[in-house]
Amino acid sequence: MKEFGSDFHFIPNGSHSENTLNALFSSANYYADGRQALIHLYRSKGWQRLWVPEYFCYDVIASLREAGLELVFYTDCPSYHDDGKTLEAIQQKNHFRPTDAILRVNYFGMRSFRSPEKLSVAAVVEDHTHDLIGDWAFRSEADWCIASLRKTLPIPEGGMLWSPVGLRLPEKPESSEENEKIAAIRWEAMRIKARYLAGEDIEKSAFRAGYLDTEEYFDHTPVSALDKESMEYLKTFDIRSWYMRKYENWEALRGIKKDGVKVIVPEGRGGYPFSLVLLFDEPSERDRVRKEVIEHQIYPAILWNVPSPTDGEAFKFSRGMLSIHCDGRYNAEDIQQMKSIIESIL
Repeated sequence: MKEFGSDFHFIPNGSHSENTLNALFSSANYYADGRQALIHLYRSKGWQRLWVPEYFCYDVIASLREAGLELVFYTDCPSYHDDGKTLEAIQQKNHFRPTDAILRVNYFGMRSFRSPEKLSVAAVVEDHTHDLIGDWAFRSEADWCIASLRKTLPIPEGGMLWSPVGLRLPEKPESSEENEKIAAIRWEAMRIKARYLAGEDIEKSAFRAGYLDTEEYFDHTPVSALDKESMEYLKTFDIRSWYMRKYENWEALRGIKKDGVKVIVPEGRGGYPFSLVLLFDEPSERDRVRKEVIEHQIYPAILWNVPSPTDGEAFKFSRGMLSIHCDGRYNAEDIQQMKSIIESIL
C-alpha cells in the first residue's frame, strides 16, 4: 500500500542542475531551521517588536517568545485578500512604532505579490516557506525574506534568510556539533523510511523515533548553520523540477468536489501551491475525513491549530482546514490513487 504525507524519506539526488536553491539565492544565509533565521535577524537589527499574523504556527510563536522576541498580533489568515488594507489601517491609527518589524506570510503558496512600500516600519519580513520560488518570492520588495526548507524539500532540517533589496545580511551562522548530530539522526531516519517504503521488512518505529525524538530540538536550539549533508544535497537538487511536479499533482487533485468542502486555490498565476488544502464547513466533518484518510495511509496536516480567542476568521479556518501533501515524491499514478481514496471518503 502506498503511503502519502508525513516526513520525507530519503530521495537520491540527480546530476548537477542549474536550478538549485543555492544558485537562485546565491547570497542567502542557511540555518538549521526557519525560526532561527528570524531570531538571528531580529537580534542583529535590534527591533523592539515584531508584528505577526494571528494565523501562524504557534509552536514557532512559542519559540520566538522563548528567544526574547516581543510579539504583537494583527488580523490575517488565508481567507483574507485585503491583508494590505489591514496593515494600512493599523498604520493610520499610529499603532506602529518606527522600531517595529512586520512579518507577512504567503499562506500555502496561494498569495500573489504584496508590496511593502506603504508600510512605515523598520522592516518588512516575508515568510516564503510554502513557496520558495514562486512569483511573490522572486518579485519581492521586502527588506528581508525567510523560509523553512524542510517543509517543501526532502532534507531533514533547514532555514534560509535573504534580502531581495540587497541589504547586508547578518554574519553567517556557525556550524554546531549538536546540530550536526541531530541532522545525522534525521538523515538516517529518512534512509530507513525509504527502505520501509521500498518493501523491506522494517517496523515503522525504526524510523519514526528518529523524527520524533529530534523534533523538539528545533523548538529550543541555538542558532546554527544548516548541516553539511543538507547543504551538499541542495547544491545539486533541481528545485524547479520538484516544484513543477508538485504543481502538476495539485492540478490533478484540485477538481475534487463535495458539498460543504472547498478547495483553496491561488489568487493568481505564477505560484506553486504548497499542498491540496481542503476547507470544511463543519469541523466535525474535517475530523471524520482526517481520521478515515489516515486509516488509508494518507497522512494530512492541520496548519495550524490556532488557539482561541483570536480573530474569529482565523480560528474558524484553523478548525476547518486539512492540508494534503502532493509534492514531488508522487507520480501521476500515485496521485490518482490518492484522489480516488479521498473522493470515496468525502
